[in-house]
Amino acid sequence: MPLLFTQTIGDAVLGVWSKQETAEQLLPMICLHDADKAVYEQIGNDRRRTEWLTTRIVLRELLNRDVTIAHDSNSKPYIAENKSFISISHSKNMVAVMVAEQNLGIDIEQITARTTKVRHKFLTGNELDWCKTDTEHTLVWTVKEAAYKLIGSGLEHTEVEIEENPNFMQVADYNVVIRKNTPVRKNCHSQLIGDNILSYIIG
Repeated sequence: MPLLFTQTIGDAVLGVWSKQETAEQLLPMICLHDADKAVYEQIGNDRRRTEWLTTRIVLRELLNRDVTIAHDSNSKPYIAENKSFISISHSKNMVAVMVAEQNLGIDIEQITARTTKVRHKFLTGNELDWCKTDTEHTLVWTVKEAAYKLIGSGLEHTEVEIEENPNFMQVADYNVVIRKNTPVRKNCHSQLIGDNILSYIIG
């Protein structure tokens, strides 16, 4: 079972899983309720089935019980049984899940040239000065995706800005400004996990 690690951050708990199994191998690892079974059977793509199952397996590992994922009016997921906040992200080879008693957003992305090729679509302000490498572009992308998941629908990537170069190596904590309606500053944490960058914002 490729659960890479779990980590407690305040009232939040994080789990990261390495994608190795197929959906057929994952299915016996979890007990699905009838409603979840019906949803699973409607998923035709094997990759999406694998991600769907892995998310629920990681949640069980974090909470020591099977839970049901529901979604609010902004499509943000939460745990139906106790209304806890959750955030979920998938990269090509990893799945990250975080649960907390307060709002949060998380993103994980494999470092590639993909984000560099579209840098003009999401970089803004001083990010244009210091963001040069594939690693830096991937870092900024994950931060903005985490902010999007924190706020919900309607946030543009250009409305989120890292205030200064975090000089990211393997781990960094820094402020981001979310300019949606009234600008707010949030602390973001980013860390390198293998060839992926994980970023999250809590609260």
